[in-house]
Amino acid sequence: MTSSPTLFLLMAAALAGSATAQTDIASAQGARPTAGLQIGSVDAVLSGFAAQHANGRSLQVQSVGGNTVAAHIRDYANKNGVVSITGTAIDTQDSVFVLKGNKKAVYGYLLKYDTRKAWEYTTDSAGKVWLTEVPITKIVPDFDPDFRDKRTPAMLALAVSHPVYSPMALRQARHIGPYQNEDVTQLQSKPGSPYVFYLNTTAVMSGSTPLNGVTKDNMYRAWQSIADQYSMLNLNVTTSRAVYDAARTANVLRTGIINFVNQDGRSFAPLRAFGTTAAGTLYRNPSSGFDYGYGIGMTGAHEVGHQMGMNHDRGGSGGEYFEGIAAYQWGPIMGNYWMGGGWANQLFTWSRGEYTTASNFEDDLRIMNVDEAVPYMADDIPDTRALTLGTGGAIDPTRNFGQIERNTDSDTFTFATTGVSTLNLRIDPLEYLRMLDVDASIVNAAGAVVARSNLAVNRSAQFTNLSLPAGSYRLVVRGGAEGTPANGFSNYSSLGYYAMKGTLTGAGGSSYPVLGNGQALNGQGAATGGWQYFTIDVPAGKSQVAFALNGANGDADMFVKLGGIPTTASYNCKSDGPSSVENCSVNAPAAGRYYVGIYAYAAYNNLSVKATYQP
Repeated sequence: MTSSPTLFLLMAAALAGSATAQTDIASAQGARPTAGLQIGSVDAVLSGFAAQHANGRSLQVQSVGGNTVAAHIRDYANKNGVVSITGTAIDTQDSVFVLKGNKKAVYGYLLKYDTRKAWEYTTDSAGKVWLTEVPITKIVPDFDPDFRDKRTPAMLALAVSHPVYSPMALRQARHIGPYQNEDVTQLQSKPGSPYVFYLNTTAVMSGSTPLNGVTKDNMYRAWQSIADQYSMLNLNVTTSRAVYDAARTANVLRTGIINFVNQDGRSFAPLRAFGTTAAGTLYRNPSSGFDYGYGIGMTGAHEVGHQMGMNHDRGGSGGEYFEGIAAYQWGPIMGNYWMGGGWANQLFTWSRGEYTTASNFEDDLRIMNVDEAVPYMADDIPDTRALTLGTGGAIDPTRNFGQIERNTDSDTFTFATTGVSTLNLRIDPLEYLRMLDVDASIVNAAGAVVARSNLAVNRSAQFTNLSLPAGSYRLVVRGGAEGTPANGFSNYSSLGYYAMKGTLTGAGGSSYPVLGNGQALNGQGAATGGWQYFTIDVPAGKSQVAFALNGANGDADMFVKLGGIPTTASYNCKSDGPSSVENCSVNAPAAGRYYVGIYAYAAYNNLSVKATYQP
């Protein structure tokens, strides 16, 4: 590893007492350390650093084992009683100090990189703060000196440049699908989210052009890979400095940063730096056999994981870095992802140590969602959604897709057949550095499973020439699993976006929800870019039919067409304002079936839909 630039670090305690604060203080508050120096109560420590922030000459200085432990404060924030402090040691710039906490607990570190020394701040069950010298690898796991690339020459020969996109990956979300000439310095996975992780690519860019022969496609895929691994969270992974600065100013506790470095080396990041201005370091060289986009993307997802609070997933012959299970082409992203990077159907996920040789049983999803308080995405299909059929019973992936946000989530699509019909359908995970293994079932009106698919070591589900008698059906999509949790993987982190493509042919057809005259249909929701459809049959001789949407969030646009599915370019009436309150009407309507199409310009939920015809 080459010498590192100054890196800012925090190992954040779980915090309580504020909606924006971390909510689990167990990792920060526990038994009294067996060695170390008690430096006072939590209140005294926080008051001391507040005084130092107000007057830089009022230093908080401690001596531990003959070593001076004190810091200059660079950044100080207090948000609703939760404090985040970042700085450097008073006697070396090649260092970092970070402390974060509230009135119940604080946690943090001082690192001196030049001497490879580290001190940890902890809070005991009595509310006393202790300062203890610890190995630097406790704070920066990738400083582990024993890491080796254990791939054999044969494995290296099998390495792929990057995964293959599903042909269904067609921008169902901003981070899905191949590069389309976007400005790679302005990428955002979830614009508008107050939770932001900034990929600082400034050092490897000249304006909007990457350096060192790296292509814009490479940069896009590096960003995309990180966005993929965190897509279940309402976290905006961005390359925009302005977006990061705005979010940091609003609430630094909801932000993180990792710096791309224009030199070769071994990338590393401190544990739990999220919520501070502490940065991880991402060097430019991917491992042998991998291109920049895929290699740096995997590494970035791993290092951001450290900043979120995850340690390495250990076990097997990999020791510190578990090598995954080749039979299922699965491995934890916090293990040795290089070992499985050449698998054709690789699946890298978060973990809670379910495999046989695991020694780290941290619950990764809980660390992100509870300890660091980053919320999950809202359920995009909280109830059911009608399967959208096109001409000839075509099932289009741009209109039939969704997201499994949690391992308790399942998405249900409804359809009906009026005679014996044939279903040919494939459901693919959409993300590039995917986590989702698709499990799908066809369920009839009696609740019996007619067919189920979870293709082995494939990640997709598929139904081929499935004959369906007349009736009503549900297509249920959920995160899949293979083998056993001990030798394989569970659905713990089988999360992400999916889409479907195929046909329902024969005597069948779709059954969109029917609107009763003047009766609102409540509780509707869709992810950004999604469509929902409804129908109403309008009798002859009516003077008007009026359509209305009423919602308090997102941006739902309405398009209505007689006799067929509307689009943004083909309709009889439309309303597409900047909110989810929309109204349009047709005067002297022709008799027939009107199709109401709702397009999610921005994700919405709890929307009501109503159609009313007048005498």
